[in-house]
Amino acid sequence: MSQPHFTDGNLIILFGVHTESGVAETVPNHVEERIRVCVDLFRIVKTSKPDRDNTLILVVADSNTGQNIKKTLIKGGIDEGVILSTDSTMTVEQTFDYVLKFMKKRANPPYIYFVGSVWHKDIYDSAIFSKMNHYQIRFEGAPDHRPVNDVAREKSLNTPTRGVGYYKDKLKNKTVDMVLNYIFPDDKNR
Repeated sequence: MSQPHFTDGNLIILFGVHTESGVAETVPNHVEERIRVCVDLFRIVKTSKPDRDNTLILVVADSNTGQNIKKTLIKGGIDEGVILSTDSTMTVEQTFDYVLKFMKKRANPPYIYFVGSVWHKDIYDSAIFSKMNHYQIRFEGAPDHRPVNDVAREKSLNTPTRGVGYYKDKLKNKTVDMVLNYIFPDDKNR
């Protein structure tokens, strides 16, 4: 499984999907933390990467929250021209499917940064393992100070499906276990 030799640009995915209702006018605190991490990451990329001028931010959120996030990013010093947004809410896995659809067309894909809450890491790992293992991608986690029940409820909506890669590895591990058990049996009397 080879990595692309060169990356062309940077793509920061800001996952702004949330389940809180009645928050159309403001952005919830845990999403504000993700925005803060995104702004900090954008500044780091702009000051340290040679392809800094080819950096985009993809905001994944519903239309009201997306507009509020966009305003907050602009207040944070990010140019409006580098901010893209989706108008529909997606899960983490659907977000990677959406991005992958456009990435396959490029000879040299961008370096991808995914900004979500720290608890998105498990879902991120599963999606990356099964779909985007050929791309250079990094997770940036933001703190989420909500009660555990709220996080668990939102996490249950994002449970990933297991891809072909997961089942291939399971089969390979089972095969290796069978061969090793045949070579080195547990029964010492044989």
